[in-house]
Amino acid sequence: MKRYVLTICALAICGAFLSCDDGGGSGPSSCVTTNDCSGGLFCVAGVCQEPKCSSDLDCPAGLSCLSSGKCAAGVECETADDCGNEEFCKNNKCWGTQCSIDGETKSCYNGCHSGFQTCQQGYWTVCSADKHLPSEVCDDGIDNDCNGSIDDGCVCQEGASKECINELCGQGTSTCTGGAWGDCMAANDCCQPGTVEDEACGNCGMQTKTCSDNFSWGEWGICEGEGMCAAGILENLTCGTQCGSQIRTCSEECTWGDWSECAPPRDAICAPGEEKDKACGNCGIQTKACNDQCHWDPWGNCEEGAGCNMGESQDKPCGNCGTQTRVCSQECLWGDWGNCVGEGVCASGEKDTDSCGFCGVEERTCTAQCQWGNWGSCQAGGECTPGESQQQDCGPSSSTGICKTGTQQRTCGSNCTWNSWGSCLGAIYPTNEICGDGIDQNCNGSGDDDDPDEYEPNNSCGQCEMISGVDPEITLWPTLDTPKSGSDSADYFCFEGSDDINWGLPEHIKVQLKSQPLGIDGDLFLYQGYDNCNSNSPLATSVTVGGADESIDWTENLGNDQTDTYYIKVENWSDKGDCNSPYQLYIKGLK
Repeated sequence: MKRYVLTICALAICGAFLSCDDGGGSGPSSCVTTNDCSGGLFCVAGVCQEPKCSSDLDCPAGLSCLSSGKCAAGVECETADDCGNEEFCKNNKCWGTQCSIDGETKSCYNGCHSGFQTCQQGYWTVCSADKHLPSEVCDDGIDNDCNGSIDDGCVCQEGASKECINELCGQGTSTCTGGAWGDCMAANDCCQPGTVEDEACGNCGMQTKTCSDNFSWGEWGICEGEGMCAAGILENLTCGTQCGSQIRTCSEECTWGDWSECAPPRDAICAPGEEKDKACGNCGIQTKACNDQCHWDPWGNCEEGAGCNMGESQDKPCGNCGTQTRVCSQECLWGDWGNCVGEGVCASGEKDTDSCGFCGVEERTCTAQCQWGNWGSCQAGGECTPGESQQQDCGPSSSTGICKTGTQQRTCGSNCTWNSWGSCLGAIYPTNEICGDGIDQNCNGSGDDDDPDEYEPNNSCGQCEMISGVDPEITLWPTLDTPKSGSDSADYFCFEGSDDINWGLPEHIKVQLKSQPLGIDGDLFLYQGYDNCNSNSPLATSVTVGGADESIDWTENLGNDQTDTYYIKVENWSDKGDCNSPYQLYIKGLK
C-alpha cells in the first residue's frame, strides 16, 4: 500500500505542474535545485518548470503565490490596495510618490552642509550631508554648527598635524601650536603658475624651469648660451725660435681673450740648435750648443786644427725669420754674430685674434715666412647684441573670464646670448569659482557656475515653493545664488494659513532670516494672497542694511477672517551671490 500511495502522490504532483520528464529526453529537464534551471523556471519535484499555485504553501520557499497562479519572489503587492496611503503597486513592489525615476538624485542640506538624496522605489533617501550639530566636533574639518568657522572653540593637541588646503599651492599641512591650528603650509617648492626661474650652468650658460598649473616646478631645461671656455682657465701656445710662448685667458663671460705677444722665458739665453766656438790648442776649436731649454750645454773637447778659414762667413736664422752672420778671424776663430736682419712681422706659428659678429672671434696664424696669414671664419658667434631686449606674451592659455595674458621680457647678455625670460607681468590665472557672483573665476567659458538649491525655481510669486501642511512651522536652508542684478536674486515661499478660532486672542505669522553668508544682504517681505505678492504690496517687511538677522512678527486683525495663501520673499540687495552657503529661514504659520 505504501508503494501505491507514493506512486499516486508522484502522479498527482506531475499532474499539478502540467508535465513530467518521461525519460525520453523530450520533456522538461531534471534538476536538483532551482540553480539547475533556466528561463525563470523553478526546480519542483526534480523537474524544471513554472509552478502553479493557489496559495503561498504551493510555492517553493521564499516565493509568494500571485492571483494569476504563478509563484514569484519578492512580492510586496499586486494592487495599490496592498500598499500604504499615497503608494501604488509597480512590478509587485510598493512605490511612493515622492519621485518617479529610480536612481535620480537631487541636492539637499542639513543646515549649511550640502549633500544629495537618491530616488529609491518612489521615495527620497535620507540626505547624505553631514549633520547640523549644536556645537563643533573638533578635528573633523567640518563646520558642524554652521556658524562659518571650522573647529572654532576647539583646542588641538600640541605638535599634532593635519592635512589642509593652501589657497595658493593646494594640499598642505597645518600644525597645532599653543592649542590652535597654524596656517596651512604647502611644500617648499610651491610656486605661482607661469613663474620662471633660471640658474647658471656650464660655461656661462643658463637653464630655466617653469612653474606648472599644479603649483610645482618643472624640470630644468637644456643649458643654453654656453661660451667657448670655462672662466679663468689659461691656454699656452709655443711660438718663435727662442722657447717662446703665447698665453690667453678665458674671461668671466666664458670667451677667450686675445693672445699675448710671443715672448721667450726670462731665463732663455740662446736659441735651440745655436752653437758657440772658442779657440784652443794649435788653431783648434771648442764648441758648445744651445739645448731645447734655451740653455748652453758644456764646452766640447778641443779639436786641433779644426778652426775656420780666415775670412770665411757663416749665417744662421734669428728672430722672426731674420738672419745673423759671423766671419772667421785670422786666428781661425769665428767672430761674434752680427745683428738679426731681414725679420718678418711675427713669429712663425704665432696666433692673433680679433672680435667679430655677435661676440664672435676670428683668428690668424703667422706663416713659416713670419708673415700673418689670412683671418679665419668668425667662430662662436652669439645670438644678439648685448643690451638688446625682446618681449613675448605669457600666462594662462585661456583669456575668458577673469584670465588675462601678461608679458615677459628678456635681454641680451654680455656674452651675446639671450638671458632667461623674466617674470610674467600682468597675467591673471584661473582660481576656484565663487558661485553666484556673476564672475567666471575658473575661466572655463561657461560664465558664472552655480548650483541651484532644492527649492528652485522659486524666483517669483507664481513659482513660489509651496510648503506642505496648513500653518507649518519649519526651518529651511535655501541659497541666494546671484547678486541683486542676477536672475536668482530672490526666493519665494508660500503656505496655506487658516484663521482658527482662538477665543479672542490674535494669531501671528513669524518669519526669521538668520545665518546669512558673508557679503549677502537679504531682506524679508510677507504678503497675503497672490495679487498682493504680484503687486508687491506686503503685509510686513524687515529691511536692515548689511547681513544682520531679519525678523517679521505679523499679528492678524481679529475683525476679519485671515484664512488665505501667504507668500514670503527673501530678496538679495548685495552685489554678491553664494550658492554654496545657505541662509536659515524660519517660518511659523498663522498660530
